[in-house]
Amino acid sequence: MCLAARLPLVSPSRTSAAAVAVLLFVLMPLDLSTAVAQARDAPAEDMNQNGMDKPVSNGVFADVIIRARITQRFEIYNPHSQEQLQDVKNMGFTQVILDWPNLHAAAGEIGLAVVLANWWTLETDDQEIEKGIDTAKRVDPRRLVGVSMMDEPERYAPDTPFSFYQALYYDLRAQFDQELPGVKLEVSHWGPLASWTPRQYETFIPLYQATDRIRLMPYPDLHEGPLAEVYYQMIRSRHLMKLAGRDLPQVVILQTWVLPEKPQLPRIEELRVMAYSAILCGADTLSFYSYDPELWRQTAGFTAGFADLMQELTEFSRQHSEATVEARMSGTGVLTATITPAQGEPLSMLVNTNRTSVDGLAGLEVVMDKSYQKPSFQSCAGRSVAPRRQQLFRFRRLRCRPN
Repeated sequence: MCLAARLPLVSPSRTSAAAVAVLLFVLMPLDLSTAVAQARDAPAEDMNQNGMDKPVSNGVFADVIIRARITQRFEIYNPHSQEQLQDVKNMGFTQVILDWPNLHAAAGEIGLAVVLANWWTLETDDQEIEKGIDTAKRVDPRRLVGVSMMDEPERYAPDTPFSFYQALYYDLRAQFDQELPGVKLEVSHWGPLASWTPRQYETFIPLYQATDRIRLMPYPDLHEGPLAEVYYQMIRSRHLMKLAGRDLPQVVILQTWVLPEKPQLPRIEELRVMAYSAILCGADTLSFYSYDPELWRQTAGFTAGFADLMQELTEFSRQHSEATVEARMSGTGVLTATITPAQGEPLSMLVNTNRTSVDGLAGLEVVMDKSYQKPSFQSCAGRSVAPRRQQLFRFRRLRCRPN
């Protein structure tokens, strides 16, 4: 751990503490080899077989058993009015992350948990950080669950070293423990990516030592990438946690926005597969960026389909709130999971993350066995679908098809 992270409490300002942290980070490089050797999910010989500067193969992370609980937290970014807050509440969301902090009171009044989004870098002065802390103190303490320090610092603040966030984290963590107990400090980042080398994993260790909760953004659909990337990004992140000596809850953020050069939302059936992948692989919070009803209306059926999907996911979550999950992703991109309830029969699931047929499963198919009791599901396109028994694995198939 970077020793500079312990200095801010006696430093005259957060910015000067960060400067000291930057200096010590340069003078005291981290030793990755020891940390890698301690990681159970990816042995050092596998991670480094092609050298420190060659990408780490997904094969290192396939067929790893994940044991988890099913999240009860559903979050969405940036509702911008009281009416929109009520809309997302009605859809089943339990939490919002707000870039307009004046809405925190309205969110709390209707029972939504709140995360406050900030944009803190090496250029941020102490007064701006204190302003963010003062805002946090005005939020109903029963509703405030997190304060996000920065969004993707490696992309949007490349001149701010991660040691800055280490210093800031230890400073704020000590203050929050006294004044805002239980409130988590958070940060997001773009990755870990399939293209990362062991050396790139090493560079992110300080960031993972500077947060209580990590926000991940697997957006494979931006470039029609494999949807199994949701799983792989989660498991790569857990490997990075081992390197950093941290065990961090993961907020997994899915895409409900578009690129200007590619104004195309993911299909609902793709979101469904990604959502189940995150839920079954132990996401602490399932999040969506962002709430944009005007944009959604430009894609026929998306608004109704997304509402149906949220109804399905939250119902699934409630029914299995006391269950444990054991999940594994195959090398072919099929996620298998066994959900074991406190009482009753286990539930088996298969999730084909491929857009094409694989291992006897249709593209983007989600299969649940007969122990899952629900009168009917609303499909992704808003059609009522009665589950039917199939011979394959004696499972029920709940299919999500495009119109």
